[in-house]
Amino acid sequence: MDIKHFFITILSGVLATAVMTIVMYAYTALSKHFTKVIHLLGSMISGDQNIHTPSKSTLILGTLAHFSVGIIFSMSYYLLWNWGVFEINFVDSVIIGGLSGIVAIVVWKSYLTLHLYQPEISQFHYFFALFIAHIVFGIVSVNLFLMITDSPDLWYKLNK
Repeated sequence: MDIKHFFITILSGVLATAVMTIVMYAYTALSKHFTKVIHLLGSMISGDQNIHTPSKSTLILGTLAHFSVGIIFSMSYYLLWNWGVFEINFVDSVIIGGLSGIVAIVVWKSYLTLHLYQPEISQFHYFFALFIAHIVFGIVSVNLFLMITDSPDLWYKLNK
């Protein structure tokens, strides 16, 4: 990975995470079920049991953790493209987003189950919003990468 593609991948991960977060917060507003991922993640990491109005430091912690994971997902997409598992196109962005959503649900279910202070949320609504938000994440991340870079020199194509 050259430095240009490294920064494009980070940028696509950050912007896709921002859009995904908006989707999660919009779901809360529309459904009246709590799916505010930054609030929840920050509270669970810090031990702040007030998920609805956490402290500023809890929100900062949740934001850093959430965006870091978004960058990791985006980097993972880049590796999968380079291994020839997925193409950089719209259909594959939906597929990779859906698969990411399934991974996120499994991780979150484990985290919620094992956490000392389990927050009182509707897991059905949280997981549904999480799945939809990851599809949006995949679409935004992949297509931003595609829009920004004119010719991604993917390893598997260079080796042919």
